[in-house]
Amino acid sequence: MRDSVNQRGPSRGFAWFSLWSALMGASYIAVFLFSFSAGIGTAGDSNPDKFSQTSLLIVPILAFTTLTTGTRERFGIRRALPRAVWIPLALAFIAMTFLSGLSVFDVSYSRWLIALVALAVFVPLAAPAIAQLIRVPRSRNPARRSSAPLSTPVRWNTVIMGAVAGLLISFGTIPIVSSLLMIAALAGIMLTYVLNESEWILPRVGFEWGWMQWTAFGVTTSTLFAFAVSAPLVESPSFAVAIAAGIAVFLIMLAASALPAPRDAR
Repeated sequence: MRDSVNQRGPSRGFAWFSLWSALMGASYIAVFLFSFSAGIGTAGDSNPDKFSQTSLLIVPILAFTTLTTGTRERFGIRRALPRAVWIPLALAFIAMTFLSGLSVFDVSYSRWLIALVALAVFVPLAAPAIAQLIRVPRSRNPARRSSAPLSTPVRWNTVIMGAVAGLLISFGTIPIVSSLLMIAALAGIMLTYVLNESEWILPRVGFEWGWMQWTAFGVTTSTLFAFAVSAPLVESPSFAVAIAAGIAVFLIMLAASALPAPRDAR
């Protein structure tokens, strides 16, 4: 009963996930602002690498947003963020829009502003999660956790996500390939909102994934972000390195699809 009282509100598992999500959101904003900043010569011109950057950034963040819908359902979370979180977030996004506008007009600005905006997003999102982890102690008698394989639709979706990410990394610098891959990925994500009762939608993936699958997704997303940052640089990764990284990402997601996930968390 003591554990039940202490765990009113989001569980420790969801608190850890919220902390991870805060890091994901802050990282995306930092990578986005850096990738299109005037300081590295990608703003205000017709650089072909913008195709690669756009696909490498948009696809993972939209997939993540859709996946979290299922994860919130898994943890039974229905409430929205409190006003104390929305206000600093709104100010941070206003600052992000302002810096993006400077990049559009090819106006350089200090890199520390990017870090400041990313931090302004991370802190409001991470603070409630950290407070929940401090407030809710570990259960003295934790339930025995068993694992089970992912369902067939979720397993295939995990493999497909790895394949799309691998192709984006390997061939994303080719504008036509990057555009086609992004269109195909966005079409797949849009089907989520049409086939909302199907087991093949992305929220179902987020509902079933365990920490090992989310770790694989984090590695995949980090690789996509790394290539988005390095694409416009003078010494960008070679084609061979891109192919190797794409294959590695695919194999990581392929392995994650075969790993079990906690049964009691579903």
